[in-house]
Amino acid sequence: MRAVNFAAVCAPLVIVVVTGHAQGTQEGEPPRETIVYSSIQPANWDLYLFDGPGSEPRRLTTDPGLDYNGVISPDGRWVVFTSERTGSPDLYVLDLHGDAGPWPLVQGPAMEDAAAISPDGGRLLFVSTRDGNADVFEMPFRPEDPAAAGEARNLTRHAAGDYNPAFSPDGTRILFSSSRDTAVATSTGASPGPTYLASELYVMRADGTGVRRLTRHERWDGAPAWAPDGRAAFFYSQRDGESRIYRTGVDGTAGSDRAGVEGAADSDRTGDDGAAGSESAGPETVASASAGTVASAGAETVASASAETAAGGPAPISAPDEAALSPTLGPDGRLTFTAQRDGRWTLVSTRPDGSDPRVESDAARDYWAPAYDPVSGRLLAHGPGPVADASVFESDAPGEFLVHPPLPVDMPDRQVSLVGIRGYLPAVDPTSGEIATSEAFARLVASRPDGSGKRVIHDLAGADRYRGPDSAWGPSWSKDGQWLAFIVGPPFASDAVDVDIWKIRSDGTGLVSLTPESDANDALPDFSPDGRRIVFRSRRGGNADIYLMNADGGDLQRLTHHEATDTMPAFSSGGDRIAFTSLRDGNFELYTVAIDEDGRAGPPERLTTSPGHDMHPRFSPDDEWVLFTSQRAELGDELPLLRVVFQPQPYGELHAVRLSDRTVVRLTHNKWEDGPTAWVRDVPGFD
Repeated sequence: MRAVNFAAVCAPLVIVVVTGHAQGTQEGEPPRETIVYSSIQPANWDLYLFDGPGSEPRRLTTDPGLDYNGVISPDGRWVVFTSERTGSPDLYVLDLHGDAGPWPLVQGPAMEDAAAISPDGGRLLFVSTRDGNADVFEMPFRPEDPAAAGEARNLTRHAAGDYNPAFSPDGTRILFSSSRDTAVATSTGASPGPTYLASELYVMRADGTGVRRLTRHERWDGAPAWAPDGRAAFFYSQRDGESRIYRTGVDGTAGSDRAGVEGAADSDRTGDDGAAGSESAGPETVASASAGTVASAGAETVASASAETAAGGPAPISAPDEAALSPTLGPDGRLTFTAQRDGRWTLVSTRPDGSDPRVESDAARDYWAPAYDPVSGRLLAHGPGPVADASVFESDAPGEFLVHPPLPVDMPDRQVSLVGIRGYLPAVDPTSGEIATSEAFARLVASRPDGSGKRVIHDLAGADRYRGPDSAWGPSWSKDGQWLAFIVGPPFASDAVDVDIWKIRSDGTGLVSLTPESDANDALPDFSPDGRRIVFRSRRGGNADIYLMNADGGDLQRLTHHEATDTMPAFSSGGDRIAFTSLRDGNFELYTVAIDEDGRAGPPERLTTSPGHDMHPRFSPDDEWVLFTSQRAELGDELPLLRVVFQPQPYGELHAVRLSDRTVVRLTHNKWEDGPTAWVRDVPGFD
């Protein structure tokens, strides 16, 4: 059983809770509680190894889950990579010289990702959310010793996101990216417009001290890689719009985009570091290391490039007309990155100055995050793995209905099982255990919890990934399993678009519109526990408010009256309260209102306080907790690295708040969007 390390992130009222075992909520056998949630993530990634430019790669991993971000040890023997095969991102290791399959290296309920191995092969860097948000950790690299993970320590320990560390060639310094000093938030582009602080480049000593900022720009700079001489860094930047590979100096103030007071401020953060890079082994050692790892022509080019960078700010390397990410230097001195060409992400290498481009990958699939074998020069990357056509569930990222096996998670007073699915806005039939969801926002479907037995309940669109007036989405199942209320109309439409709430029997008969007289945007219905009423969000009053109606559409009542947006309502399991999210305090927070027997609402009571959006509330079966999605933990990785697949994490991860004391716990740790949920107890099919 895996215990979740719950941590306070961003909100000052969050209580830190650590639990190591599950506790039942009653005498005897505890009830089986399951949280079904939407997860928008890739279908399957595997690791691929290229023996030469353009050759057909060897597939190293075969698990149907996500395997990605691999690195190879300096002796060429070990591959360390991130895998989500158990439902949580963990670090695994694979012996290229042996026959055994991968085994866990660092496991836990938090995210572990972005491994980097020191040049001497003795230490491992990685990013983990175990302390509440993404930080850089360091541990001994002993791949055959399970106890090594227990020696991991947090090097950055910062409230912002710290990402993608890289050891310097002599192992004395670490490059990484961070949002810690970013002043301007960048939007994900997702409605209703959540924003995140973009990352910049930083360098620190290998023990985590002497942190110094290298770049300054309002858009994303990230995925840094060292030049072989240790004097420059390669990275991607969005300073020209689309992501592009750049080079900047690391020593002194070279290429730092800053001057005067800003430079002095950064020097203050350096502590007793003095001139940046002074902790390195010295010019002679660096020159010797460069000569030993790079062909002479390549070393001369890198030295020239470093001198050019020292004379000014960051200099562009890759072509201006194609997106490029994740640079890395090979043992022959060539710079390799992934570039978007003809609709596919392709591995491309150049000389360090950007000349002599060469395609390194085949044309069979996309490839990301290249890494070299320092001994043989072979190239490692990850890309899509096989998915059986018969099992594909349509969505923005089509794939298996279940995105991971059921994942047990401990809360302070119970254990829950997390079930991530590919369908949008799931609802669970308490009588049968069927999950109703929207397939690609096109049609309303239901299936068993494992995705088998899928049946179409309502489909007017007749097309995959259709988003228009015939879209069927957002189901709510009545507690007797007889009816489904759902939305018909374009998802995420503007105020002026006509969107309606419909009702249909679970067998697909009895279709009826519940809001036929409304030409407003009516959406997000939820049945009361007794099936007599439906709460929903409507814009019929000029802005979004919470409304209540009978299950036949009659006796309409407006529950909230506020000029800000109130949306995403949900009944409590007892039917006496409604939770919703509201923009009335500057960002989306959770509120509850009490409901009397006649459907009259009391004054709203604020439930959460955090800098990020809190959305999609759902009550626990005993009404002691409210489950929600939240932006409060920021991102698990740099946004441009995630956009290669889809729009990631507009609201981030699953959290729950206890109503009695406002304790907030985090339930999921990854870099994908974990969305709307259903929380059920003792439902058939979820054993």
